Amino acid sequence: MRRATPITTPTAGPDLHTPRWGDRIGLAFAAAIGLSAFLAGVAMMTSLSSSFRPADLFYQQPVAGFAAWLTALPEPVDAAADAGPYDIGPYDIDPDDSLARAIADRLLLLPVSPRRAILSAMMDDAFWSSLARTEAGRRGFITLSSRALDHALLRAPLSGAMWLAAAKLRTLQDGFDARAEIYLRRSYVLAPKEAGVAADRLAFTGAIWPLLREDFDAVFARDSRIVCQTAPRRHLALSRFITLPDCDRVD
Repeated sequence: MRRATPITTPTAGPDLHTPRWGDRIGLAFAAAIGLSAFLAGVAMMTSLSSSFRPADLFYQQPVAGFAAWLTALPEPVDAAADAGPYDIGPYDIDPDDSLARAIADRLLLLPVSPRRAILSAMMDDAFWSSLARTEAGRRGFITLSSRALDHALLRAPLSGAMWLAAAKLRTLQDGFDARAEIYLRRSYVLAPKEAGVAADRLAFTGAIWPLLREDFDAVFARDSRIVCQTAPRRHLALSRFITLPDCDRVD
């Protein structure tokens, strides 16, 4: 006779699908870390976006972008009449020259073409007049930018256009002195035949011609030939303010 097998009810074991309290706390902690990382990423992307918007302006409209960025700095409005090159307005409280270094960094980070456009704008007196409401502010921007170019040239000493702009700002700041002449001569050495530099240099040297030595005659004539060949209309415009040979008489 077969015995009946008793039916046993299995005892309840641990539910593998229901997390324990410790697991729940761990999951909540991981979720909090993930959410914090996500929010930090969003904040960083927002910050980068806001910082790159002015940079985009530098690429698209380099001169306008540089002017807007420069005028966002504090304008020196209380410059003393006898202030020296390192003692203008609020900039005399900047012992490490951080503002000038920031301008130098901005210029050196740009590609050659937009940087060249900004350096060419620096050669125009009207550019500096447009930056400030007062003569003190204008001189402050010129002095600050002159120091910035000195910093930039320490890191990019082969830029003829930058040496020329430095010569121009040095002249606006202290007159055409020995240092400005050295800067100008270096621009001839490093950018002897660059058309844009030659045109800016021709305008600059023509304005200070009585102050130049006789050995500048040959390089002045060479710049005149280059501008005649590459930009005859600009040569004609410059000839209205400085004495230049006619393009049809240039060898």
